[in-house]
Amino acid sequence: MGLRSVEIKADAGQSAAVPPVSKRKWLDSIASLDAATRADPLTLGGGAKKRRTRQACTFELACQCEVAHPSICRTPHNTSTPALEAILARTARPSRPSEALPPATYQPTSLPALLERIATYRLTTFSPSKPPSLSALSCALHGWIHTPSTRERVQCVTCGHGVVLLPPTVGDSAWSSPAGQRLRQEYERQVSGQGQAHAEACPWKLRPCARSLYRLPGGGLGVSSGGRRRLLEELGREAAALDQNGLGQVALTLPEPAREVLESDERRARLVKAVALVADPAPGDESPSISTTDSPSATSILLGIFGWNLLAPPAGRPSSSSTSPSLARSNSASSISSLTETGGSPILACKYCTRHVLASSYLSSSGSSTGGGASGKRFDPVQQHQAFCPFVSSASAADMQTPGDAAAKSSGTRPDDDNNTTPSRKPGWLVRLEAVLPRQSAPLTESREGASHSKTTSHGNTHDLLSYVRKLLGPKTAPHSRLHHVPTPKVA
Repeated sequence: MGLRSVEIKADAGQSAAVPPVSKRKWLDSIASLDAATRADPLTLGGGAKKRRTRQACTFELACQCEVAHPSICRTPHNTSTPALEAILARTARPSRPSEALPPATYQPTSLPALLERIATYRLTTFSPSKPPSLSALSCALHGWIHTPSTRERVQCVTCGHGVVLLPPTVGDSAWSSPAGQRLRQEYERQVSGQGQAHAEACPWKLRPCARSLYRLPGGGLGVSSGGRRRLLEELGREAAALDQNGLGQVALTLPEPAREVLESDERRARLVKAVALVADPAPGDESPSISTTDSPSATSILLGIFGWNLLAPPAGRPSSSSTSPSLARSNSASSISSLTETGGSPILACKYCTRHVLASSYLSSSGSSTGGGASGKRFDPVQQHQAFCPFVSSASAADMQTPGDAAAKSSGTRPDDDNNTTPSRKPGWLVRLEAVLPRQSAPLTESREGASHSKTTSHGNTHDLLSYVRKLLGPKTAPHSRLHHVPTPKVA
């Protein structure tokens, strides 16, 4: 410390005798000093003596620079060296929080985000014949989206890793063959089971979406609140929109349970009446073209019950790119493109399995006597859905459990508590149809007569059983007569 003070005083006393130094020479001196003070791996262990010597030299040179050229040394950031820039970069770097927030693309409890991922899977570029563990739903539950630019390829929305799920080339029964089974198990480890295709720190690898997230709310009614009345209101609004676009003339092919419920024209009339009594226009909709007194058609109501709604047209002219991958399985691309360009063909859509079907082929013509569409086709509201859609699938959370379900159970949360209202695992369309039009339609008098008849029959059976027991026990005698009766001796 004494040596430094002596050097400072000596330099201050001899400042007047220091010869003038050019600016360039001082800059070269600073650069050479910076190169000399860089960390050298060979001199890192040299001890404290070398460090003190370098500090003294640096301080002495700084003092000389202050005396000779005060404008150079006092003006900040006039000189820039690599070591100085590195020090400034380290000090200016913001400190990281103790717990990093999850990325915005990781939303394991969001149903809208799940539906957006499912919407990226197209039937033309992602084969629907895969096993359920490799379906579009299973991949979307684990954070994968489909990249249409490459067939059968999925990519993680968070870590960006991708994998191609090519099917085995053995034949129609490829997945059931031994080679197909081994390939399926390997794909499951990559995308669904262990998530090996994800990055090491990807959150989808640890906790994917729970299988119970993908279901209809309200116990299968498809409404979040309000129960049966809310369902009838929504069906009325959707049916009115379908009728306005002429979809009330679609020829339907109903499954057997639906035909049993709608066995007669009277039942269809009751279905229309149940919706017309409760249906109200949308809030804030004062359009005079929609009359609340007109009843919707039974076909439009059934389309809404089966989960089919009218696809809202995009702003401006219709886009062929948004409708071309979502066509019916049997429609050709040429006819579809011509129809979508004109914008004259309505499209039926399911918001859960993201299926889009062009309805022009199923609209019945005015002079058609077969009841089918213009081309003789009939619309099957069940088969047109994807197999995993909750409107047609009766699978519960226990049938296809993911690690997200186990995490939800361990944390004490039950996202599928309201599923207890449908323990029979009915498809969504049947739950909705029975809610609108119950299957038990027998009159009340018939049910009462049946109940009284059953009571009479059971009473008669009980009476016959008691009579049989009494016959086995013998004739009825009083208990006191048998206990206190003493025979009198005969007198001769």
